[in-house]
Amino acid sequence: MAEKIRVLQIVDGFRMGGAENKLWELVEHLDTNRFESFVANVGPSGPLEDRFKSINVPVFDCSRKHRFDAGPIFKLKKVMQENKIDVVQNTLFWADVVGSIAARMAKIPVVISWETVTHEGNPYHAQLQRRLGYQLAMKMTDCVAAVSHEIKQSLQKRRNLPADMIEVIHYGVDLEKFSPNGSTDAKRKELGFDKNSVAIVIVARLEKVKGHRYFIDAFARIAAKHPHASVIFVGDGAERTMLEDMVEKASLQSQIRFMGIRRDVAEVLNAVDFFVLPSIAGEGLPNVVLEAMACSKPVVAADVGGTAEAVNDGKNGFVFPPKDIDKMAAALEKLITDRKLLKTFSQNSRSIAENEFSLQKEINAFQELYKRLLDKKDK
Repeated sequence: MAEKIRVLQIVDGFRMGGAENKLWELVEHLDTNRFESFVANVGPSGPLEDRFKSINVPVFDCSRKHRFDAGPIFKLKKVMQENKIDVVQNTLFWADVVGSIAARMAKIPVVISWETVTHEGNPYHAQLQRRLGYQLAMKMTDCVAAVSHEIKQSLQKRRNLPADMIEVIHYGVDLEKFSPNGSTDAKRKELGFDKNSVAIVIVARLEKVKGHRYFIDAFARIAAKHPHASVIFVGDGAERTMLEDMVEKASLQSQIRFMGIRRDVAEVLNAVDFFVLPSIAGEGLPNVVLEAMACSKPVVAADVGGTAEAVNDGKNGFVFPPKDIDKMAAALEKLITDRKLLKTFSQNSRSIAENEFSLQKEINAFQELYKRLLDKKDK
């Protein structure tokens, strides 16, 4: 039996963010007969650390003590050399910088950057120090794995990366965890929907970048005509009070409700009629869009990042320009009033998720990428 490929995943923090959670999912599902995984954290600690340890993956703390601490580079180099690492994969900006430098010092054959967030419309990525740090990291990186074609195009345009350096590997969704469960009455009742409601959900942090304020404005235009349309916001964040005030001023308290953070997202998605994501920036390929599709739900979403690569306008939902209240309102009204269209879009969403965005397809793509890049270096 051939030796296992030893992969070190370096991540900037163990927060419960989208990129961090997808990394855990990737590590959990890699074929352990072919790959041995290690994880190094160069950012803040958090709940994901215990999840990695629960699947018996070695976890190394290589976080910095202060802003200009070079210690993580030398800690990472030691981890790489002692564990005879073949492939380093960096997730998020600080991991890219220190991970690529350490990999060069340790003479690691393959270095990959996992790019999970678009660089378009986000001033955070335009800062000079970040641009310089990214340029340095890319000089020591073999391949960028982008979660959408939009990110690939953005990296070519904004970061001047060559197209052949970027491999698009879409996020995948767990089709067993997120699937139509056929029994929604009890959950609908628990969530406050009656039998005649057209139930709508947004699952997202209550932050400016997620665009809830634009949704409220759009929904306010059509709510009076459709009193049976009922919306829940799942999530919490800095904008909650402001958004609650907006809802109150628009007299929409009976039709838009705040549910806070929930751990039963799959059940919630199954209980509603369709899903909305009105983000204005900062998306790569939103996990929750894929989760809604896997639960056989139509999606109304802003055309941000790679969202339109999953939501085919007029086939399994509608896509509108960010902040476009008129087009969002029109899309909402179409699905609120047309049950036949709702059913067609529902069926198409599950089919697209199964055929194009399965978790196993994502895992297979990464496994093939690791082997192909290593084989190339061995020649």
